[in-house]
Amino acid sequence: MKGHFLKTMTETVYSGYLHSSRGRPLFILDNLRSAFNVGSLFRSADAASPFAVFLTGICCRPGNRKLARTSRGTHRIVPWRYFLHAPDAVSWAIDSGREIVAVENVSGAQPLWQADFPLSSAFILGNEAMGIDPDLRKMAHRSVYLPQTGERTCINVSSMGAVIAAEILRRRLLDSL
Repeated sequence: MKGHFLKTMTETVYSGYLHSSRGRPLFILDNLRSAFNVGSLFRSADAASPFAVFLTGICCRPGNRKLARTSRGTHRIVPWRYFLHAPDAVSWAIDSGREIVAVENVSGAQPLWQADFPLSSAFILGNEAMGIDPDLRKMAHRSVYLPQTGERTCINVSSMGAVIAAEILRRRLLDSL
């Protein structure tokens, strides 16, 4: 089974253009467990193209059957890169001139639509059970959250990615007026 996975895993879809601070925004996925969430985040990234996805740690990568089914082919066109360690992905984004935005409901976080961040920011989305690793949160320039009125105040990570993609599109539209 392991050999089969390696044979079907595609190479990173990567472009040097990503290193430009005026380039694409990024999703940095901090050890997401669900292939379905990862696939959905590829779809959200495509919806707000240009966008890219950085996968870290235990995140599945393209070549995974569940990811492919959920992404509906967007994993083949959205630039992505895999990092074994999430801090390496965040450091890469910082070195490229991007602002790091932790997406988590923590003390000091701002509502997403009120936060002032560049459109080429890197958004860290945390593990479904554990959230964002505290060491990654310390690397972030700011934290944002989606205000919620439910009792759990716990939105699915792929749903939050769609909200971020919609906010990026809204800001691009406003900038073009």
